[in-house]
Amino acid sequence: MKEVKVMSADVGLDVSLDVLGIANAIKDAIKSDDNRSGFVKNLMEQTFYAAGQQYNVMAFNLSQEYEDHFNGVKFYASATYDSVVYGIWAFEDGEFTNKGDGGWINWAFRGWFDRDGGHVKFSRP
Repeated sequence: MKEVKVMSADVGLDVSLDVLGIANAIKDAIKSDDNRSGFVKNLMEQTFYAAGQQYNVMAFNLSQEYEDHFNGVKFYASATYDSVVYGIWAFEDGEFTNKGDGGWINWAFRGWFDRDGGHVKFSRP
């Protein structure tokens, strides 16, 4: 497991689990600008491609209520953007329920899934 911390005045990355060795690629996505939704989408895309497009990915604003039931988690980190902390997961399959506000400023996900409103069921590729 690799521990990586990337900090600036507005943005940071704290990696807790990195089985895939993708933390350095993700840190490149951590850039402060005035586009929070772009930050969230970029974080999700960087993680998806750094994981070899082989895993589902979820980026989520951790100040919102949620339920996660992920299996085979290969990567987890938290990224901070202007005091908003996001969790970012790369995983094999599972389910996620967003109990807060939607929209690109709060969450982004990619992979193999079926979505019903705030509930997403992910399958293996």
